[in-house]
Amino acid sequence: MTTATQLDNLAIAALQDVLVNVAELASQAQQAHWNVRGAAFLPVHRWLDELAQTLRAHTDTLAERIAGLGGWPDACSETLSERNTLESLPFGALTTGQALTAMDTGLGRVAAVAAAWLRNPAVDQVTADHLASLCRDVQNQQWLARAQQ
Repeated sequence: MTTATQLDNLAIAALQDVLVNVAELASQAQQAHWNVRGAAFLPVHRWLDELAQTLRAHTDTLAERIAGLGGWPDACSETLSERNTLESLPFGALTTGQALTAMDTGLGRVAAVAAAWLRNPAVDQVTADHLASLCRDVQNQQWLARAQQ
């Protein structure tokens, strides 16, 4: 028999797993925003800023759910470095194509991590709703990244 505490701990683990990837991708989107260059600079530059804001909003929602379940959300730089599963963003100038490809790949990875937790039947409905909302937004942003390439 699974206890409420065990279910909360599972939800916290799921949310934390997703949180580190979303927080890292938000940071990468902001970094790309600052360093993107190319013919389509302005729309990509603006989209990257909007993407970073959207992802930061999701980190706040995920972290607050973790705290609400009695956990301690952790998006410290050391934790992000050790636990995220994203590819690193190259240093320096990025062409619009490089930035869009990097975001497409990162968004796909975030969606995959969240979707994997959504398939776990032990994840509670409220946590599943948060993860589904994230997946919906991330997949929409992935479409926007691909449409600009």
